[in-house]
Amino acid sequence: MEEDQNKDIPKSGNLENDKVTDIQKKIEEKITEDESLGGEALSGELSKDRTHMSEHRTRMSEHRTGLSEHRTELSEHRTDLSDTRTDLSYQRTALSYERTLMSWIRTAISLISFGFTIYKVFEELYKDETHPRLLSPRKVGMLMILFGFIGLLFAQIQHNIAYKKLKAEYPQIQKSLSSVLSVLILVFGLILFLAALFRQ
Repeated sequence: MEEDQNKDIPKSGNLENDKVTDIQKKIEEKITEDESLGGEALSGELSKDRTHMSEHRTRMSEHRTGLSEHRTELSEHRTDLSDTRTDLSYQRTALSYERTLMSWIRTAISLISFGFTIYKVFEELYKDETHPRLLSPRKVGMLMILFGFIGLLFAQIQHNIAYKKLKAEYPQIQKSLSSVLSVLILVFGLILFLAALFRQ
């Protein structure tokens, strides 16, 4: 049996010069077969890994899409809040204009009524005096009525200009109600001034 095994082993020391034996052929065939099977198995494993990685990337992409949609919703919510704040800001500005005009109306009413009061009270007190004064009660009263009228007129003009600019930027703003009252007070002040002016 040893002789059978030894007969396939090359006798010379130089393997390149020896003929290929049956054992060498079998080993080479086995190596080729293993390499072909191993290559396919390795290729199959790599394919499975690639498929797994592709599925993982798909899940990550879906997650990113969900996050992007969530960010879009948050951005739209912030935009809505910003629009609401802008609306409230315009309304606060309009109310500020209204309060400013109402302050002018109060000041004008005080000046007009106080001027008319001075005119009437001091006219009764000094009706018996014969010599004229530099600033008679009538002149002081008329000046105070005139100051109240002019102050309210300028305030009304300023209010109209500011409100027109605000209306151009924010057309939904409500109409100014204080300006209606202001016009009525202006008419009232003008009537009082003319009555004091033409009354002798």
